[in-house]
Amino acid sequence: MGATNQSCTCQEVNGSQHIQHSQNLDLESAPPTPPKAPKKIPKETRVLGRVRVDEYEWMANKDDPEMTQVLRTKRVSAPLTTTVRGYEYYTKTSRYGMVYCRRKKSSTSNMVREEILLDSAYLPENCNIKKVLLSTGHQIFSFLTLEEGEELGSLHFRDLKRAEPFDEVLEDVFNFVWGNDNKTVYYTKSTDVLRPYQVWAHQVGTPQEDDILVFQEDDDSIFVDVGSTKDQKFVTINGNSLSSSEVRVLDASHDFSKGTLPDMTVIAPREEGVEYYVDHHDDHYYILTNANPKKNFRVMRVNRNNPSRDSWVELMEAKDGEKIEDVDIFKNFMVIYAKRDALPVVSCYHFETGAVHEVPLPEQFCTIGAGVNLEYETDSFQFTLNSPYAHEATYEYDMASRVMTALRVHPIHRLDRSKYTCTRINVDAEDGKAKIPVTLLHRKGMQLNGRNPTLIRSYGAYGVPTDIDFRVEHFPLLERGWIIALAHVRGGSELGTLWYHQGKLMQKRNTFTDFINVAEHLVEAGYTNPRRLTASGVSAGGLLMGAVCNMRPDLFRAIIMSVPFLDPMTTMLDPEIPLTKVEYLEWGNPAESEQMYDYMASYAPYDTIPDFFNSNNNKGGKKMSQATKGGETKDADG
Repeated sequence: MGATNQSCTCQEVNGSQHIQHSQNLDLESAPPTPPKAPKKIPKETRVLGRVRVDEYEWMANKDDPEMTQVLRTKRVSAPLTTTVRGYEYYTKTSRYGMVYCRRKKSSTSNMVREEILLDSAYLPENCNIKKVLLSTGHQIFSFLTLEEGEELGSLHFRDLKRAEPFDEVLEDVFNFVWGNDNKTVYYTKSTDVLRPYQVWAHQVGTPQEDDILVFQEDDDSIFVDVGSTKDQKFVTINGNSLSSSEVRVLDASHDFSKGTLPDMTVIAPREEGVEYYVDHHDDHYYILTNANPKKNFRVMRVNRNNPSRDSWVELMEAKDGEKIEDVDIFKNFMVIYAKRDALPVVSCYHFETGAVHEVPLPEQFCTIGAGVNLEYETDSFQFTLNSPYAHEATYEYDMASRVMTALRVHPIHRLDRSKYTCTRINVDAEDGKAKIPVTLLHRKGMQLNGRNPTLIRSYGAYGVPTDIDFRVEHFPLLERGWIIALAHVRGGSELGTLWYHQGKLMQKRNTFTDFINVAEHLVEAGYTNPRRLTASGVSAGGLLMGAVCNMRPDLFRAIIMSVPFLDPMTTMLDPEIPLTKVEYLEWGNPAESEQMYDYMASYAPYDTIPDFFNSNNNKGGKKMSQATKGGETKDADG
């Protein structure tokens, strides 16, 4: 999310990369410190008059508690690898930055020479690595760098056979993928207001001025991105707005040296309200789309020779209260990431039999993310798990044998998980049309005496869920007996696409009343009281905080707003501000409709401050400073 009023959607528009694949090798952003050597306990063995001393013989006892700790530490500290075409790729940290490495995978020896692909220590100061990719044949290593504060970067290439960089550097690059010929790169360029709108093709070894324009989108509400199918056979050009998409597919092996543009197939023409994303497997396109009356996402299949929408065949549909979020395709299986009742669900579809099975997740209350799964011809995939009490654990699941392996589990020091729990409650919405899920983090044995200090967090916009994840800042509060409440209000997508639509445009006030109802329930049910109740939101979640602060200042002791979007009226009334036209699909255009103008003005935090001071509905009678700063009023329950 952006840090200013007018930049709330850049990541939301381009961040929903459903079934988009690239060989991005950013495996670990912050690997842990290497482990200490295990203790030494010398043990002598005397044979034939000779003495042999083994300082680590004790480690043969796998039941030894200290040995268990050694194995756990080793698992945490060893670099995660991803295997592609006979190489293991991984990253390490040095005192100067990130080091990208690979080594040949060997079944006979661990002593395999490490090859350094990129050491960020040699990059200029204030230069960050945004993305790294390998060409399809793993002959060229490419990396996109950004100077601090910039959105467009420089694309560099390194020949892995000669172990030296190419001379050329592509400038003003937003994103990129490789074609299937080890020499063609497709990249996007942006307008002056940072809207990606062009796709260019570059031949490695030629000047950038010779690059070929493949596609251009002139609609200001459309963001263009480039991707590739998991089998690397096709390049996809994706034109996404907040409420629609259009995908073009072209042969990843197209030879630009012949002077011709590639043929492009539009999978389905753009239709307002219809989103879809495309991958390929065995002569069929697999499509994730909300093209149905309920707008819930489904997985469809169609023969690539006739991809028209009337030929799409449904494979899997999200039921009410569910949302299919992403799909990852392998040679024999397809992995489906979904949410059901605001909790993650991962399923595996077997292409040959059509059988589907759910993956038994290690935790119920958590957030699941796809791992770095570059290899197409494998039956295993990696995923990450974040939960309130587990930070970025990584697991590998074998879809054929149905065996799960913990690759990395970060222990949270000084946290006794046995003392804490997660629970779920549901709160009736004000309009009677919904029950709002609320995830509660708290100590076991919590008393409903109305005296528990409580923090409510929420976001509620753009279909972005309030994830149940790890937040280090929660632990000092939990240790002191606080309750952390995650309010999954409408405007997010925890319960499906309809849940999102019921919290945008002319239904945006549902987001605010949902949050207020959650706060009221926590008070009425004895979890807390207004003098001990705090709320927090970021960016568009900051707009939510501003609105509820003005609507019900009596309900909260303090409200925390980080980079809050407090003045939507000014932004939406000025089409010259970057991204304003894109934002119309989320908030509406108040310049085109009196109804929309009045509706937005009724909740916009900046516009409702005067109403707050003069309102007869101020139940608490407090001044704004007391409602927002907190800690200024002393009382028996404070």
